[in-house]
Amino acid sequence: MKKHYFLSIFIVIAAILFSGNSFAQKKLVNKAFTWAKQGTNLDTALKALDAAAVDPTTKDWAKTYYAYALVYQAIGNTQVEEFKYLEKYPFIKAFDNYKKTYYMNGGSAFKTDIDFALTALPNILANAGVEAYSAENFNDAFKYFEKSYEVTLMPIFGGSVDTILIYNTALMAFRSNDYENAIKYYTKAAELGYGEGDTYAILAESYKGKGDNDGYVKTLKDGFDRYPSNLNLMGGIINYYILEVENTDEAFKYIDVALQKDPSNAYFHSAKGHLYDKTGQADAAKASYNKAIELKPDLFEAYYNLGVIYYNEGVNLTDEANKIKDNKLYEEAKSVADKKFVESLPYIEKAYELHPEDRSIAGTLSNLYYRLKMIEKYDEIMKKLE
Repeated sequence: MKKHYFLSIFIVIAAILFSGNSFAQKKLVNKAFTWAKQGTNLDTALKALDAAAVDPTTKDWAKTYYAYALVYQAIGNTQVEEFKYLEKYPFIKAFDNYKKTYYMNGGSAFKTDIDFALTALPNILANAGVEAYSAENFNDAFKYFEKSYEVTLMPIFGGSVDTILIYNTALMAFRSNDYENAIKYYTKAAELGYGEGDTYAILAESYKGKGDNDGYVKTLKDGFDRYPSNLNLMGGIINYYILEVENTDEAFKYIDVALQKDPSNAYFHSAKGHLYDKTGQADAAKASYNKAIELKPDLFEAYYNLGVIYYNEGVNLTDEANKIKDNKLYEEAKSVADKKFVESLPYIEKAYELHPEDRSIAGTLSNLYYRLKMIEKYDEIMKKLE
C-alpha cells in the first residue's frame, strides 16, 4: 500500500510538471516549498522547481527561488542517504538562491526569513572549506571560503569584515594555482592590513605564479615600503636582483635601507654578508656575518656561510700550493692554506650543531677533520654518515 501511495503522488506530480497553467505551476512551487520544510521528497522538489524556473508564469516569481534555496539547504542538512548526493554544493546553491530572491521583485516578503537563514551560513560554508582543506581539496576549499565571504557581504551583517576569511579564501586560491583569485583576495587582505608584510610577500608570489614579473617586483617594493622589517619581502627583492636580473646595486640599496631602519637585525647583516660574498668582497662579507653572529648567536646561515668562505679560501690556497715545485715553499704555502681550514672549523662545527640532521654539513666537517688530521673526530663523524 505504501509503495502504491508514493507512486500515485509521483504520477500526480508528473502531470502537474507538464501542465502549462499558472495555477498548476505555482501549486508545484508551493509543494516544493512544503517538502523542503519537511525534508521529504527533495528529489521531486528539485524537478518541480527546475520546471517552474523555465515556465513563463513562475520563472520570475520570487517564491520559486526561495523554495530552491530551502530545498538546497534541506539537501545539505539531510540524513537521508538517497538525498545526500542530489547536489555537490548544496549550501552554495542555497545561498545563491537566497541572494537572488533577496534582490528580485517580490523578494521583500521573504527577507526576514532569509536574513535569519543567512546568519548561520558563513560558518557552515567555512567549516566545509576547512574539511576540504584538510582533505587537500583546495579547489573546493576555495569555493566554500569565497562563498562564505560573499554571504558576509549581505546587509544583515552590517558591513562587518572578516579578514581571516578573506585571507583563507586567497590562500586556497593560491594553493589551487588560481592566481587571478589569489591576487584578488590577497589584495583585499593587504588593503585591510591583515598579515602585514607576509601578505604582500605571498601576493607577490601570486603575481609571479601568473607570470606577471612587473607585478611581482612592484608588490614586493610596495610591501617593503610599508613593512621594511619583513624578511620575506626583503629576501624576495634581494633574490630578484641577485638571481634574476643580477643587479647587486639595487639589492645593496634595499639592504641599506633596511639596516638604517633596523640596524640590530641580524638577518639583514647576514643578507648583506651574502651579497658581499656574491660580489667577491670576502673581507666585507666576513665582517657582516660576524656582526650577524654577534647580534644573534644561533643564526645558522651566518655561521655556515662564514665557514664556507674560509673553507673555500683554504681550497684555493691549497690548489696554489700544489703548483709549487720547491718542497720548502710548498710546505709554507700549505701551512697558510691549512690556517684557513682552521679558521673555517669552528663556524662549520657550530652550523652542524645547529643543524645536526644536515648530511652535507657533516660531509664538509668530515673533510675538514681529515685535512687537519683530527682522526678521532673524523672517525666519529664518519660513523654518523654511515
